[in-house]
Amino acid sequence: MTAKTTRNKGGTDYTRGVSREQRAINRRNRLESSLLSSQSYLPSDHAAYKAYHNFEDNLSAIAVQRFGEPFREGSIVAFEEKSFGGIIKPGQLTYPVSTDYAEDVSSWVVAIALFDGDKMLFACSGIPIPHGRTRQRLTRFVTSAHLVTQFNQNRNKDDKLRVAVRLPDNTATDGFLGLYDKDIAVVTCLDFLEVCPIDLDHKAKPFPGGCLKAAGRAFNSGSLMAMRGSLYQKRPLEPRNTWVSDSQDISKAVLGGPLLGWDNNIVGMSLDIYDSGDANLRYTFLPMDILCKCLKHFQILNPKKDFRGYALPRDVLSVVPSGFMQTICRLKSHGYPIPPPLVLEFNGRLLNHFEECFGELLPWKGFPYGDPPGGSEKCVWNQLPKEVVTDVSRRVVSLASFNGYVRSFACTSLLIKLGSNAKQTVILTSASLVRDCCNEDIIDDSLTIEVFLPPNQRAGGTLEFYNLDYNIAIVSLKKNFNAICPDDIFTESAKNSSKKVIAIGRDAKFGILMAASGEMKCGNRGCKLDCKDVQLSTCKIKKAGIGGPLINLNGSFVGMNFYDGSGVTPFLPRHKIVKVLSQVNSLPSECGYNHPMPINVIGGTKKGNQKNNRWPVPKPYWYHSELQANVHALGKHIGRRLN
Repeated sequence: MTAKTTRNKGGTDYTRGVSREQRAINRRNRLESSLLSSQSYLPSDHAAYKAYHNFEDNLSAIAVQRFGEPFREGSIVAFEEKSFGGIIKPGQLTYPVSTDYAEDVSSWVVAIALFDGDKMLFACSGIPIPHGRTRQRLTRFVTSAHLVTQFNQNRNKDDKLRVAVRLPDNTATDGFLGLYDKDIAVVTCLDFLEVCPIDLDHKAKPFPGGCLKAAGRAFNSGSLMAMRGSLYQKRPLEPRNTWVSDSQDISKAVLGGPLLGWDNNIVGMSLDIYDSGDANLRYTFLPMDILCKCLKHFQILNPKKDFRGYALPRDVLSVVPSGFMQTICRLKSHGYPIPPPLVLEFNGRLLNHFEECFGELLPWKGFPYGDPPGGSEKCVWNQLPKEVVTDVSRRVVSLASFNGYVRSFACTSLLIKLGSNAKQTVILTSASLVRDCCNEDIIDDSLTIEVFLPPNQRAGGTLEFYNLDYNIAIVSLKKNFNAICPDDIFTESAKNSSKKVIAIGRDAKFGILMAASGEMKCGNRGCKLDCKDVQLSTCKIKKAGIGGPLINLNGSFVGMNFYDGSGVTPFLPRHKIVKVLSQVNSLPSECGYNHPMPINVIGGTKKGNQKNNRWPVPKPYWYHSELQANVHALGKHIGRRLN
């Protein structure tokens, strides 16, 4: 597969011929555009393009202000590499692989450097580790976490820091910083490089009183260096695993390099330079058995089948790649999971997010960002009378709940008339909007609610009533909206013999209306929701359509839509919603009662101590086919065994 083909399919960006910085910008732009909707949205008109990017830049600036960290104006002074010990020529330093074979150390120790443009900011060494079982051919190196410390300290507003790896054949290739903890960091390169990974099952330990050899590679010269040393007898309050150089050479190039025992077996990896306060500086190191445990804890050698429910291992962090700080801040503001390592750089996709559009899109009058993408359907809105489309645009709103600055949920909702005199205007939506993220059997009354009716009407919302069994919530507006047309769902419309229906949603970001057509189905077979009163339609919607109305071709309310990812759309029929809401007349907030109030339905679906119906919503997760486990891989990928 060519680089161009892979790029067009959303795979890894192997593009050459443009600058490294431009490739990073292209990857970031493609990712951010994928978060807008299920289709790529790039306005062709110049004025619309400018307005769109101003809108995006403003959202990014707000997210960075709330979730980002302050950057320095520029990187610090250039780093000067220092040599240590003596230069080791090929074949001069070997370690035993078996009783009759020894491996050349110079064939696998690499140098890793941090750059801002052409200015070197730091350099150390690295050790290759097993490839793992991803479909994508990758070579990984473990090194000192001091590299990440320098990366974070030197990060600046340009956000163009890069990592390079100098291989034993003196060629250099791009590296990607990923996972790290307080001791080690992992750098990944594309393809299987000509280096032999170490065997992580080897558990050699330094011999007390025995001599040590510390190896490392200089980045600029590519030379392998080594110096002799010995274990340092620990004093109280000093690091546990420490060694001291016989020559007192101090160089950061040795960090991340292997530490060899008296028999040339690898006994650990040098981590950092330790200043004890006396005249001598020492090195800390990580023994091989602990290094092995750390790498296995990172879960990179045997990844899961997919990234559903992915979370960083305990005490493990992930580097925010250069050029992606705004993206990460936007993800945090939306409450989305942080992507696994390399997923951003390699054009991974976030699935099941609230910005996915569906059906035919209908922008509001005066929409300044150009024509929206065509959507997955055509000629849906033309099936409705013009007056119905107008009414829909004035009664369907977008809702979002927030925990502080972090969005918790987003959905569609319907303005309806409530009460015996039908004079109160409230919002009918899904109770998923306000469910507790850790316990779906309760609501989170600390959430704030925002209501949006394009083009520019926004207001806070107050949760008044809810019924978790039927997943219904009633929200009131904290200020009145103009030119609205609330639906009277309590008045039954004329019977419609047609099974054709249309599911309506409103985009969570721009407020664009969405409509998907389909037909009502008999029964609810195939539905993932366990409420027996739920019915199904063949309309295909996304998460943004949750809480939106299902209407017939006359515009009459048929029910409220939900989404379970099954390919059909579950909905709660109108008569069930009316049955629930008929229990209430006035809003608790207007009567001085505590709110929100649960609505108890006589003769509901629960019996005795039976639990509420489950209303699961597919959670967002990251996807990249090449970075997930290759289920067809056979055997265990290990390096040469060190005897």
